[in-house]
Amino acid sequence: MTTVWTVVWPYGKFDLHANGGMLAGVELQIGAQLVAPFYEAPWIASGVKADPPILENLRSEFPCVPFGADYPQESVTDEWKPSLQRSGADAALDETDFLLHGYGTVADWRLVRRDETSIEIEIEYPNTSAIRRLVRKVAADRNGPNLTFALTIETRRAVSRPIGLHPNFALPEFSGAFQIKPGAFKFGVVHAAGPEPGVSRALPGAMFEDIAKVPQAAGGTAPFDRLPFAHDTEEILQLCGIDGRVEFVDDAKGVSYGLSWNPADFNSLLLWMSNRGRSYAPWDSRNLCLGVEPVTGTFDLGTRASRASNPINRRGVATVVELDPATPRTIEYRFTASTAA
Repeated sequence: MTTVWTVVWPYGKFDLHANGGMLAGVELQIGAQLVAPFYEAPWIASGVKADPPILENLRSEFPCVPFGADYPQESVTDEWKPSLQRSGADAALDETDFLLHGYGTVADWRLVRRDETSIEIEIEYPNTSAIRRLVRKVAADRNGPNLTFALTIETRRAVSRPIGLHPNFALPEFSGAFQIKPGAFKFGVVHAAGPEPGVSRALPGAMFEDIAKVPQAAGGTAPFDRLPFAHDTEEILQLCGIDGRVEFVDDAKGVSYGLSWNPADFNSLLLWMSNRGRSYAPWDSRNLCLGVEPVTGTFDLGTRASRASNPINRRGVATVVELDPATPRTIEYRFTASTAA
């Protein structure tokens, strides 16, 4: 049983799990309602064993250092294949660079300090990793149902890696009841592999300017700004060159959420739309969530693709964060909740 630390304050509560450093158990007092905005995988309670291991305890929010995994070259479109080509540059990487969303998502974190409104934890990466240590702080807002986060990344040497965050929101059962309102972005890209062949409907690798008009594999466009979809599917979009903000409106609950960050830290936003599209275990056609993931990277294609020339960085949007051991990188971001206007 993993250690869990809890904060309770007048506007709600949250848990922070030692395993994976994951946020969970968030309840917020929004007006007269007690709302649970975030997702936790429906299979966790059954203790299922899964591959990759991150799925066994997939919870509400966590940092990904590095972001993504080792992705099969044959699964992506021709335009993306060269980015996943193995090369001599791989010699500078170790196995933690290919673990889905990083070592910190599956190992146990240690408590650094806590008080009545915040918890700070840390994790040391294996000695073979270029990443030395992560420090993570989650704090409640004394004046409202909001959360602030800070992540500090320390390295053993100068490296470039894809880095991201992974907040996961619960979706209502009613089709179209959850609206996505992203900030301004330069261009959008559909996931280079689908991501679920034979199920995903968006055209792999396609570019777009409006999430209400996303190119479809069958031709034409479709709106991706309201969820859940009426059909079962699995979709991933990346909004590149975004201004560091996104808003959501849950019409079913009458609440509005916001996520904000410094675009100098994360220049893109990944939208993972899990809409009962995976029929195999542990998903079992029951998973319904929206991953809202500030990132500097290439979808979940991992370190190799993000460091290489790729269709995103060739359009002027960086896909790695430069990390210097002399200057630890601290990233701050904020989640807000309110009654919808």
